Amino acid sequence: GVMTMAGLPDWLFFAGVAAMLIISFVVVERLNAAGKPAVDYLKINLLGSKFLRNLIKKRYFRFLFQLPTLIVFLFLIYAGIKGHALINITPILTWTIWWAGLVLIVLFFGKAWCCICPWDFIASLVVFLKPFGVTRNPLTLGLKWPEKLKNIYPAIGLFIVLTFFELGYKITSSPRDTAVLAIVIICLSLVPALIFERRSFCKYACMVGRISGLYAMFSPVEIRSKNKKVCENCKTKDCYNGNDLGNPCPTFLTLPDVDENTYCLLCTECIKSCPNDNVAVNIRPFGTDFKFFKEIRKDEAILAVILLALTSFHGLTMTTIWDSEEGWSIIGQIKSIFGSGDLTSFAIAMGIINLSIIGIYYFFCTLSAMFAGDKTVSRNKVFQYYGYSILPVALFYHLGHNAMHYFMEGQKIIPLLSDPLGQNIKRFGTARWEMKPLLSSSSVWMLQV
Repeated sequence: GVMTMAGLPDWLFFAGVAAMLIISFVVVERLNAAGKPAVDYLKINLLGSKFLRNLIKKRYFRFLFQLPTLIVFLFLIYAGIKGHALINITPILTWTIWWAGLVLIVLFFGKAWCCICPWDFIASLVVFLKPFGVTRNPLTLGLKWPEKLKNIYPAIGLFIVLTFFELGYKITSSPRDTAVLAIVIICLSLVPALIFERRSFCKYACMVGRISGLYAMFSPVEIRSKNKKVCENCKTKDCYNGNDLGNPCPTFLTLPDVDENTYCLLCTECIKSCPNDNVAVNIRPFGTDFKFFKEIRKDEAILAVILLALTSFHGLTMTTIWDSEEGWSIIGQIKSIFGSGDLTSFAIAMGIINLSIIGIYYFFCTLSAMFAGDKTVSRNKVFQYYGYSILPVALFYHLGHNAMHYFMEGQKIIPLLSDPLGQNIKRFGTARWEMKPLLSSSSVWMLQV
């Protein structure tokens, strides 16, 4: 059957859409000063605290967070493979708690997940041959990432594939399939680390890293140069090259050139390696990156549009319009027209709907270019600039959609804490608890809007 949930009242939905479009296109475009140098803005450097600065400079600082994350990650794989097919903690902790909460983490803490990512940690253990510390000769071929793939199209492709498996194959309800996916992602992270230099996969192909990278432009947390003049006078560029105190930047960044969060992994290596102590971890206003990002990139704009399209599509699949045994439905029509099975019908519908959403966006970009009054303004240029403007729509729609899952389904993890593998164990006495949703439908509606 198809999982459906009560949707927003029509008036609330359209009011929310209108408000978000206005906020996105007006506020973000006013903030956007692409190509202009970053200037002073309100910020608080957390490394002004001697205790925090010394703690982050410890070689084991990141390891303190990576290790427990890895333990949980490996346990979920074990539970998914060895546990019960229905009563199992792996799907709900992976998809309802982590996947739904990831966007919220990015909004408030930026690339914090990349800092503690278990996939990257496993790759580092193999390549560096130790859990933390500086390695000048990593176990890798060190090849250059292919020039034609030095963009985020690989990540976009993986995100589309994941969405297909998530909704088409319904792997989110299968502990074993979720565990297998986790193992596949380990391989996707590890193999490139053994072949290519640094963390090329993280920069170009990791769907989680690239999605969180765009969303992190809103985050109030950043790593930046304290004084760019100091960086300009630096001859060794230890933030990029590394030294005896810190490894090279995994995503090939030099600190004075960083004016946005998109490709920084918050790995803290530059904090350790900088000989001039010229690195800051700032708390700043939300959305500051939109004032200063230097380059409008087509691949990033495409990802922004696809994020909105796929998230909207995900919401559509949870309604009776998508699939219903009674009455008209999209899947029913596809099956009737093409005579196709469930999976093929899903693939056809997914393609048609997402291409339609992208096509509508491109149509309005074409209209904007036509009425711009400037022949140098092409529709492709409008597409790229407007792509960043719809990021708030994608982000907050994503948050709203995930909030529904979290607050309506998140409580189901409580019984599973006592019996994570479905073995009829009552470890904490919560295995038989039947809990109501954390919030009522009306409360979730208001929170979503």
